[in-house]
Amino acid sequence: KRDKAFEAFWLDNSLFVLLILPHRHSHSSLKETMSRPTTIAIQLSLFVLPIFYIYRKNKRTVEEQKNIKAEREKERAFLSSLVKNPSSQPLRPPLPEIVQRVLSRCSFAYLSTIDVDSTSSHLSLMRFTYLPEEETIVMSTNVKTKKYDMLEKQNGVALLIHDFGEGDNLTGEYSITLNGTCSVVRDVVMAEKYRSAHLKNNPEYPQFIVGKDIAMLRVDVASARICNINDEVLKWNVMSGNK
Repeated sequence: KRDKAFEAFWLDNSLFVLLILPHRHSHSSLKETMSRPTTIAIQLSLFVLPIFYIYRKNKRTVEEQKNIKAEREKERAFLSSLVKNPSSQPLRPPLPEIVQRVLSRCSFAYLSTIDVDSTSSHLSLMRFTYLPEEETIVMSTNVKTKKYDMLEKQNGVALLIHDFGEGDNLTGEYSITLNGTCSVVRDVVMAEKYRSAHLKNNPEYPQFIVGKDIAMLRVDVASARICNINDEVLKWNVMSGNK
């Protein structure tokens, strides 16, 4: 929005100076104080600069799109090559960089928890933050919720993450199912560390992250299944790192 406003400002003012100002002030003090070459130079600058700005901006956008396309093609080739090589599975920790990028560009997850009292499951739509340096996922929840009560009794969970949707960062090609344990972060220092990272990744949702009744959750992933749109599936298991 700011870029469009900037372009409109430059174009409007350029045309004003170039087409209107000389005529309106043909007999004014402006003509007396400014030489004709200087006036022409200013008019041309105001006309050329926005055109140059728009050209550079469009060129940068094209280059960014090319880079994104190249990364997507690299991801597809990487996943497909692993699928065709059975000896590579399950993948060993840590998760490959390309898979980490898929997780990093997503922010929504479906969290499945177990209700041990009624032997049923509960599904929640969550915003999450992936921390590659710790190979973990953090989320937040109000303590006065059903899922919080359920996690206090049984912390085994499943997370479904996908990059379907609209946006430059989403490809609509991958879904990842994670299994692991989801724990309430009791340590105050660690909770605030995770809260800060989660808020930075989800700045539009502080009402779900900050507050006296908001607890931080940490998911330690034990296994994962990554599936692309061609139904090619990769498996990852934390225990495979011991082989």
